[in-house]
Amino acid sequence: MKILVSTTGSFQLMNSAQEELVRADGLTVVQKSLFWGEHIAEGRVTIEGQVNDEASDAEWLETLRESDGNQDLALASFLDRYPVTAASARAPEPPPKPASTKQVEHNAPKKGRQASPAAPKQE
Repeated sequence: MKILVSTTGSFQLMNSAQEELVRADGLTVVQKSLFWGEHIAEGRVTIEGQVNDEASDAEWLETLRESDGNQDLALASFLDRYPVTAASARAPEPPPKPASTKQVEHNAPKKGRQASPAAPKQE
């Protein structure tokens, strides 16, 4: 299940394990998880609605744009389009995405050069 959330102040929050960012202004669609549950319990985030797993933040922004910025109208339409079913309400939290181990190009050793200077020999 996913939730529509907003921050309680003018700040953003990020769940880097799921690559989710809650914007400082307006609502954001995120996957319901323990991470967001902690922020909700501590009062940094509020839930505005629950939607099924087919909903996305991009779809939410499109719905908001189509309603000419009327958040109440967009929210009613979005909740109606992506209703929560018994199956989606019990869906387990998705596993975190694996960390990338790809080496950044600017940190890669240059061809014909050592990655780090050789230590001087001691006699």
